[in-house]
Amino acid sequence: MEIQFEEHKICSHDGTMLTGYDYGGSGDTLVLIHYLGGTAKAWHPLIPFLKNHYRIVGYDLRGHGNSNQPDHGYTFEDTAYDLESVMNHFEIKKAHLIGSSYGCMVGLYFTAMRQDRVLSLANIDGAIINDSGEHGLYDETLEEHLAKFEGQLDPDYESVEEYQKVYKEQWLPWNKERANYIADYEPRLKDNGKVGNITTGETMMKIISEIYYIDFLTWYKKVQSPILFLPAEKEDHFQKSLTFIDLAKRGLPYSQTVVIPSSTHLMMFDHGKELAEAIVKFHSEIPISQKTL
Repeated sequence: MEIQFEEHKICSHDGTMLTGYDYGGSGDTLVLIHYLGGTAKAWHPLIPFLKNHYRIVGYDLRGHGNSNQPDHGYTFEDTAYDLESVMNHFEIKKAHLIGSSYGCMVGLYFTAMRQDRVLSLANIDGAIINDSGEHGLYDETLEEHLAKFEGQLDPDYESVEEYQKVYKEQWLPWNKERANYIADYEPRLKDNGKVGNITTGETMMKIISEIYYIDFLTWYKKVQSPILFLPAEKEDHFQKSLTFIDLAKRGLPYSQTVVIPSSTHLMMFDHGKELAEAIVKFHSEIPISQKTL
């Protein structure tokens, strides 16, 4: 199914131009926030299952897709200003936020700091475990952590065809949803004449560095909106994520945890229907007292 949308150019607080997408629909508004290195088109497998329930808006995060990629502005406060600019542009007073991976972190920070603009937040395998610290995945310094990515964040490809071939071989389980995303993805032409990801290695490093020492539990303590946790069952740190989610839920007024069987990190590509059903069900079960916040 071809996804229909209107494309909008949106100016953020520091002059960075963002690209937003209005997918139409009616009802409460969903704002979709994609993962690190992705684009808003990653949500296309999910949208047909949600279109009859909501008005849907998405956008390319700064440094991603058709949005500008400045040298600066990758703090979470910057991402909050960006999301606020998107909502203001589309005249959205309050919305349900849906995040994937890094998009969950963007949504969580916004929910903690801009409480009056958020109806609820759904975290799809993101902001459900820290990178470092007591409840973190890694026992290493930021410098050691970044060193592991040396040469991996922005590889060269000889052509768009090679780019697509490598993803078909490595981005598993390969299916039509992934194939459609890669077919629509327009890699950037590098200064060396090669082809690469839209988001540069330098931008990726800045965002990874911004994330590394954050304790998401401090953000959850400030949240009053309902939260849906959707950890991916197939991820190696699934059990650690469940333990972290239990800690995060302690201070939340209302939350649910849903595990979709055999779900992967980017589950919109593998379990779009089940993911949409979980989101719609969660919203329908939010207590009236929470909806009036």
